[in-house]
Amino acid sequence: MRHRKFGRKLGRNSAHLRALFRNMAASLVLHGRIETTIAKAKELRTYVEPLITKAIRLRRELPAGSRKLSAEQQERGLHLRRLIAARLPQAATMKGEDGDRLLNRRELVAYLLEEIAPRYLKRPGGYTRIRRLGFRKGDNAPLAILELVPGEAVKSESHKEAAPEKKKKASFFRRGKAEAAAEDEKRDARVGQKPARPARQAAPKVEKKVERRATKKGDR
Repeated sequence: MRHRKFGRKLGRNSAHLRALFRNMAASLVLHGRIETTIAKAKELRTYVEPLITKAIRLRRELPAGSRKLSAEQQERGLHLRRLIAARLPQAATMKGEDGDRLLNRRELVAYLLEEIAPRYLKRPGGYTRIRRLGFRKGDNAPLAILELVPGEAVKSESHKEAAPEKKKKASFFRRGKAEAAAEDEKRDARVGQKPARPARQAAPKVEKKVERRATKKGDR
């Protein structure tokens, strides 16, 4: 009988089980959901929820604004950070649209404090839920999805709107063919048209005076 033996062994020794829960907890925090067996999901829930609770406590310890921490607050904050870091792996990979990014333990703690903890500040517990998926082909193990429940939207600290950047003109290869062709036609039309020359004003006619000589009868 397993009296006073809490938790599932899952066919692993203590070090392997600890490493498994650390890696799964980091994946759940970074991506919001993981797919695993029901036994692992139930055991991981008891591992992750106290971790989020400690992050919420540390978030509440942080002062609002730019006020400095007292010595007692620094001591409590350091203690909570160490407890949180002990339940996370040394590094984890976060997948995103721009590519994969490797986060170390310090960055994982910061992500948990800045992105996850503010969602559940007013929630007294129950940060995860389990959804059954069916049975896995091969060993017929019952599968489930362990995911974080949706919390409150995190408000950004900076309310100042960034100044709109000037839109740079795209190159010919980035513009559409129709737009490029239209601009080329306009340019050719401007080059083909010659500016009209101003009309010349007619010069005033100068009447030439013809001197007539008096002729005599004998002169020819």
